[in-house]
Amino acid sequence: MFQAGTSCVEGLHRFNFEAGYYVCRFECSSFYSHHAQNFCSSCKEMDFVLYHPGKKELWLIEVKDYRFNARPKVRDLVDKLCRKVKDCLFLLRAAAICAPEEEPAEGISLRDIARMSLQAKHIRIAFTIELARTGLFPPKSLLATIKDLLYRQIRFIDPDMVCLPITESGADPRCPWTITSAGNEHSSRIRKRIEEARLAREKEQKIAAEKARAAEKRERKRKAKARQSSIPLWKQRALEREAGQTGTHADRRKKHTPPVPPDTTA
Repeated sequence: MFQAGTSCVEGLHRFNFEAGYYVCRFECSSFYSHHAQNFCSSCKEMDFVLYHPGKKELWLIEVKDYRFNARPKVRDLVDKLCRKVKDCLFLLRAAAICAPEEEPAEGISLRDIARMSLQAKHIRIAFTIELARTGLFPPKSLLATIKDLLYRQIRFIDPDMVCLPITESGADPRCPWTITSAGNEHSSRIRKRIEEARLAREKEQKIAAEKARAAEKRERKRKAKARQSSIPLWKQRALEREAGQTGTHADRRKKHTPPVPPDTTA
């Protein structure tokens, strides 16, 4: 389990969580990735799920960084984020009953956080979003529009919903975390992908090397056959005699002509 002062990397940032909060990352759960993620074509998750047993407070946190990508369409982004909240709440309820015990790479298991969350009295939702400074509308005004649309959908769950830039969320007193730079570190999901990519490259290199060896072997056989066909006929016959063969046409016919079975009708 995550202890006091736990921190997790997401993208370029490290989230340093306050003491007392248990942290779960759905992406580290095989129950989610192998089963729940494929439910009804796809089932989305939030980046962090926090629970504080003393406060009985459940946090669902999503991190979006669009500074290096094209700006999303506002309505599409709002629909996507609302669906993440809906799917995450469904997964927590289902995992409390169906999820097996796991030992995830980060945080506590999905089953543990799901069962603890059944005691929650407050659900808190945070969207931490960074937008690029390109485009017609400045990031702050666009984020304000996104926040207003999200609030209309989410307020029945959390009337004090958080929607801030990533770094500013770490300074907000409502949020039980601070933000620092991740440096060259990666989350467990990214480390897993890097390892999978490395293994895939090694497999491709091995297959390519085997194909190259097979092609080289075929080429050697072709050249040997070409060399043999270029030997004069008289020399081929001489080599046959040296190998113990008579080199006569009659013996060659005997080798290649199947024997005639004896006549048993008499």
